[in-house]
Amino acid sequence: MTKLNLLPIIVCSIVAIATATFAVNVPTCSVNNTMTVVKALPAFDTGSGTYPSIFGMHTGAIKPNQLIIVHKLYTYPCAGTGGHTEYVRIWNATWKGKEAYWKGYPEDWRNLTFDEPFTLFAEKTYYYEIRTGSYPQIIHESSKDAIAGAGTITCDKFIDANGKRYDDWIPAIRLE
Repeated sequence: MTKLNLLPIIVCSIVAIATATFAVNVPTCSVNNTMTVVKALPAFDTGSGTYPSIFGMHTGAIKPNQLIIVHKLYTYPCAGTGGHTEYVRIWNATWKGKEAYWKGYPEDWRNLTFDEPFTLFAEKTYYYEIRTGSYPQIIHESSKDAIAGAGTITCDKFIDANGKRYDDWIPAIRLE
């Protein structure tokens, strides 16, 4: 008789769980068992940005290529700074959207957590307003493909703390 050794799998972040029944046939034995499959849901991640940076108000659009369940926004800070987002609003033409507010440095200052999770659907366009503080990393492009083909983010405009307007300053963020 052949013995099968099944090793445990450790998962750092569980977002979705599905259970499936499987059967393994080996020439001298048969195993029937139940296995849990764990799959982390995708994030919308621009990746890191660079200097120059200054705080201000960003507006633009996000178009995911896959379903994204959002419960927080992470802001990539410039090295040695407290770069963060103070306010975010995400919405589209048929949905009034969600907002989140910064709770200051004593809290988890790089993340803004929404009061409840929401879903961004694939191939739908969503709009954003992001007010940054200190020195967040910036992607100096008018459009950027997210990591792992998760979609695209664009810059409509960025008004910096001095009132100067740009059309190619995207905040480096991750929605997860």
